[in-house]
Amino acid sequence: MSDEIEIVHIDLPAWVEAARANPVLFAQRQATEVVLTAIGLSKLLSEALVLKGGALMALAFKSDRATGDVDFTAQVPPEDLVDKIKGELNGCIPASLKKLNYLDLLCQVQTVKKKPRPQNFQNLEFPALDISVGYARKGSPQEKWFIRGQSTQTLTLEISFKDQVYQFQELHLFDAHVCVKAFSINEIFAEKTRALIQQKAENRDRYRRQDVFDLWYLLENCQDEIEHSDTLKILRAKCEGRGISPSPESLADEEVRERAKKDWETIALEIGDLPDFNECYSRVEEFYRNLPW
Repeated sequence: MSDEIEIVHIDLPAWVEAARANPVLFAQRQATEVVLTAIGLSKLLSEALVLKGGALMALAFKSDRATGDVDFTAQVPPEDLVDKIKGELNGCIPASLKKLNYLDLLCQVQTVKKKPRPQNFQNLEFPALDISVGYARKGSPQEKWFIRGQSTQTLTLEISFKDQVYQFQELHLFDAHVCVKAFSINEIFAEKTRALIQQKAENRDRYRRQDVFDLWYLLENCQDEIEHSDTLKILRAKCEGRGISPSPESLADEEVRERAKKDWETIALEIGDLPDFNECYSRVEEFYRNLPW
């Protein structure tokens, strides 16, 4: 795999401005911009955290699929971050607000929760943190709840640990003049494909309809950017880390397909017109099968 890190310029202010007609979404995107900028301003967090998930799909690949959370993988062990994350973010948010000229916005971390449970957290196989970031306009009715640490407007950050990141890119954020690490397109494709295959191995009520949509979206809009050999190498490494053995037929498994189809129609609430599941899944399966096995 190539060691060269791709640099992608992200017009975050334009993404925020595009939601101005929707006050709730506009405020949420402003909070997202503040948090990402704060991470870019922090030496610890900018080196430790790698953006992934729906927020990355929206920012780097212009996906319209709505997401209320901002997801990261940490490249450091839990003990290096758990006790520092709240103070580090809250320490950098004021500078972020000033840099972005959001002088009427209040923003701070409210809670940090350990998942799946706080007991023995650092020794769990794949622990994660749920971080609630509250925000409010100065002088608004929500300000009093924000001051109490009970903001009615929140942005959720999820940080997962002990997952290896094999290939990342750097997102350079316009206006803020900072950068954050993010999954490369090959890493995204491998991660989401691994999640699809893992549905059957987990044997629990966990469905991945959003991953099918995102994979299909990448094939529709960015297929030429996907490096087949790198994607397969990353996929195999990710699967090995979860005790899974992928094969060219893994996505042809009927149980994997049916689990991925669960609640497919609900994506229409996020994007409007929704393509047919069978067409999307078949496109993804064909690409997967044709990787250089």
